[in-house]
Amino acid sequence: MDARSATPPQAVRFGIRVDCVNRTDRVSPYHRIRSIGGLGADGLRWHLSEEAAIEAIESERATFYLEWPAGHRLNILAAQGLGKRYLKTESDGESPDRLLALGDCG
Repeated sequence: MDARSATPPQAVRFGIRVDCVNRTDRVSPYHRIRSIGGLGADGLRWHLSEEAAIEAIESERATFYLEWPAGHRLNILAAQGLGKRYLKTESDGESPDRLLALGDCG
């Protein structure tokens, strides 16, 4: 998925489900997520850099969510910490704990 491409209106209204993350080797939770990913409606895996996901959220081109627990939707937000924009869920405190609890994107 390319953050610069046009996002269909359905992606903004319904959101894009995230079910995995790629991590950095950094210790700080604000710097741990490299990219997010999931399974698209077409059945293909996708991934998007954290920076591109933040840009899509802030420009209102897309919304992202994860299910935690299954069937319960948590929206993913762009937040600020230690001078860096990062992703977290709406129910996380400062640290993106629920995103970091997801499995790795292959």
